[in-house]
Amino acid sequence: MVIISCWILVIGTGAYLRFDQLSNRSFHADEATGARITASRLESGTYQFDPLHYHGPTLSAFTVGLCKLRGESGWQEMTKLTPRMVTALAGALLLFVPLWWRRRFGDGPMLLACAVMATSPLLVYFSRMFIHESLLVLFGILALVSLTRFPRYGIPGLLMGLMFATKESFAISIIAWTAAALGIAMEHRRSLDRAWLVRTWRRFRVPLCCSVVTAALVSSVFYTNAFSHPLGMVDAVKTFFIYQTSAGHDKPLTYYAQLLTVPSQTGGVWWFGTPVALLALLGFANSFRPQISDPWVIRFIAYSALVHFLIYSVIAYKTPWLACLPWAHVCLLAGFALSGFSSRARWIQFTVTALVITCLGSQLRQTRHIRGRFASDERNPFAYVPTRNDIETLAPWLKQLQQVLPENGLDPIGVIGTDYWPLPWYLRSFGKIGYWPTPPADLTTFPLVFAMPEVEPAVAASLQHTHTALPRGLRAQVAVTLFLRNDIWQRWQNKKP
Repeated sequence: MVIISCWILVIGTGAYLRFDQLSNRSFHADEATGARITASRLESGTYQFDPLHYHGPTLSAFTVGLCKLRGESGWQEMTKLTPRMVTALAGALLLFVPLWWRRRFGDGPMLLACAVMATSPLLVYFSRMFIHESLLVLFGILALVSLTRFPRYGIPGLLMGLMFATKESFAISIIAWTAAALGIAMEHRRSLDRAWLVRTWRRFRVPLCCSVVTAALVSSVFYTNAFSHPLGMVDAVKTFFIYQTSAGHDKPLTYYAQLLTVPSQTGGVWWFGTPVALLALLGFANSFRPQISDPWVIRFIAYSALVHFLIYSVIAYKTPWLACLPWAHVCLLAGFALSGFSSRARWIQFTVTALVITCLGSQLRQTRHIRGRFASDERNPFAYVPTRNDIETLAPWLKQLQQVLPENGLDPIGVIGTDYWPLPWYLRSFGKIGYWPTPPADLTTFPLVFAMPEVEPAVAASLQHTHTALPRGLRAQVAVTLFLRNDIWQRWQNKKP
């Protein structure tokens, strides 16, 4: 009964950290573009995968279903809560995965693995964000566990198909798992004679074929929108060769190591995942103890995590959320620090216990901050190019402004420049909105104009006699200038108490 209570407490805490006050934080630019794709799919009933941008279709497919359940029929009706519920649910379901291994490795190691994932600030933060990573982590860790539990039933293929349909970076996991399997094979190369290889092939050739076929079928269902767009699967393959990343995200080789393991202080808070890494190293070391059952599974996870991080570190394009799946491997590996705990010397038990308490305590403290005052603050190391909090006041203020104007008094609204997301999300309830990379000739007639930094001087010069400039924050290090026509600004000023 105590063990059951511990599982309920840990999973319940993890779910609470993911769902509580889920809609409070400002919408990130990537969340807004994902919501636009989802709304377009919801309104039209069709979908066509774009191999150049935006990743796979599972995120929008699942969110469309939830929007319908919640009565949200399109772009204007959609709320922040609904799409985020999809990723938060995926983050919560991840906490049930260690239960699959509890009989194999014991409640202690798996409960610790669950607790580390439940309180991880990295995993919690991106479970609360409407991007693909939370789904990729869920399907990826499920696939990892299924490789050692259900390889004969094609289940790994089902999960890898879902990974493929979620994000093209699933290929990195396939490479990492293959390299890890080769590493295990090299450790046992003396016992891998020809007869063993023949027996293994005969035993697993049918399951392997089933998994490959299942992965192809499942991913095809999503990419072709239930086979209504057959070329979607061709585009899914093309994306590996033509996908375009945006500029400004190149990071040094050591970026992920510094982000996750090297302590740093910003905003009066210490950010670090060092205890998790140390527990993972202890778990890996435990795999070499003779009394540990299935040590190859532990080493497989360790090698997979290492290869994941090596590949992601070599790639110049880096963002914090790309570390989620590799870090979930590390969190799972950290649980094995408790393997054979009762048979260890007292000083080792004391050391491991202290490290576990430090790990969970420090993670809970960091997680409290990333959900609270640092949720959309660039001092939070996981808040990558966050949206400014004052953007939340934009739509309410514009609605107040409309009340002092004749009907449709703000139409049309002009947005000038590029890279303006998530601004369209906050303007979605207004009427006519136009987007131009450069100022149009009739700009002076627009009641309201938003200018991005690269075009602000040109827009300001064009509107200096007709509009009043009102600077506002948009994203970290990115401002947007609102130009309000003088007659409207004067009317607003006269109506103010």
